[in-house]
Amino acid sequence: MRRFFVLLLVASCFNLLCKQTATASNQPPASANDPARHYWGEAQRLAQAEIFLLNRIEQALLGSDPSRLRAVRGQVFLHTSAVDRFLFSNFPQPSVLCSSPDGNSSIAGTDAVSLEEAQAYCALYASTQDLKPLRAKLAHRAILLAGSAPSSSQLAAQPPRIGGIAKTPIANFTPTLAPAIAVPEDIVAVLQTSRQRLLAMQSLFPVEARFTIPTQTSQSDRPSAELYPAESQPFATFLAQPDTGMARLLPADAYRTASTHNRLLPTTTERSHLTTLVQRSQGLSPRLAVRVEGDLFQLIQADLDYGFMADLGDVAIDTLMTQPFEKLSALPETLEFFYRYRPPSELEAVQTDRRRFFTGKVSAFNLNEPLLSQAPAATNRTYLVRSIQYKVPELLTSGRTLLPSERRILKDLLAMPSSDVLFAFRPVSRRSDGSYTVLWRLLTKFPDPHVGDLDRYVEKY
Repeated sequence: MRRFFVLLLVASCFNLLCKQTATASNQPPASANDPARHYWGEAQRLAQAEIFLLNRIEQALLGSDPSRLRAVRGQVFLHTSAVDRFLFSNFPQPSVLCSSPDGNSSIAGTDAVSLEEAQAYCALYASTQDLKPLRAKLAHRAILLAGSAPSSSQLAAQPPRIGGIAKTPIANFTPTLAPAIAVPEDIVAVLQTSRQRLLAMQSLFPVEARFTIPTQTSQSDRPSAELYPAESQPFATFLAQPDTGMARLLPADAYRTASTHNRLLPTTTERSHLTTLVQRSQGLSPRLAVRVEGDLFQLIQADLDYGFMADLGDVAIDTLMTQPFEKLSALPETLEFFYRYRPPSELEAVQTDRRRFFTGKVSAFNLNEPLLSQAPAATNRTYLVRSIQYKVPELLTSGRTLLPSERRILKDLLAMPSSDVLFAFRPVSRRSDGSYTVLWRLLTKFPDPHVGDLDRYVEKY
């Protein structure tokens, strides 16, 4: 009797196993967009990676750094290898599949695939065929640039001198001219073709697996002065007040024309103008001329521009108000100087003051504490800035000789709009590129400074 029950149990298990096998064999093959196969997910990852790779190649070609070219050359190898693994894992002969007229052969063991799958598969295959030859071209370009790129070391920033010759930190030093680098047209054509193919391939993907293509690629990897759309929302109440705003302070390297920068491209200053503190219909509109120099906030001293700043500590910027003149004596000596200082009216004296604030040698102003055109950078602190700015006439900046026909209009040629303001700014965040997002508030507008002896520095016939 016991043997009978054992045989019955074995027979039941065998029948059940046979039914499960038959049921599995009658089921249709897994759909191509089944999450278990990860087909579209993997294709989306590769397509998105290629978009970023094309942008990196373009940026490397715009510079003169051979190491960046060698880096993207290696990235091309890694990307094409990843695409090849994806292709061969789904069909062993992509060249045969993508050369057939219908392009609808079996993939990954299935009897048939959708037309979208086959088209996306062949588009990725075509991409690898275009990108693989780029490795040799990038290597050749890196060899050409190796050893030709000058050193990118920078000298300490100094205020420029107008109307004379200033000493340089190194004797007989001549700044290196930034190279003019034209991007090879044959490589550009490959990049454009690849982008167009990716754009056409995007519609093949399911909506949930589509990749994104930037509407515009940057011509430079330098920081941009643009704010994120949501950055101003937490400060809407403050920004609704008059003479306030939000801006970004960029690192000093973004404003320099570095030796490895391509002079055929616009600089950061040309691409993004400094924030205007107050718009004026006549004269010079003052700007937020502050940059980040290492771990310091520093005034941008272009032409004759100069000024000085102080760290007020963790003081709410919306509590700062313009001080009436009769209350200045209640302020500390250094802060009182921010209101009492008056720019000189002679060119040489203006430049002397600029050097004093740049070096901190302010004993001539009877100040017991140093006052500089820079201060340690930190978030959640408020900085007070006195900023004097000039638009120096072209006749002085170029150093050219005055033409005889220009003598009668010399006064107009030497017109120099200016501005003199007191403002405060408060950094609220710092980005990974070293830039700071700041709130600013204009506190006082002083009379425009005037320099009356510019004609002494004009070279005449």
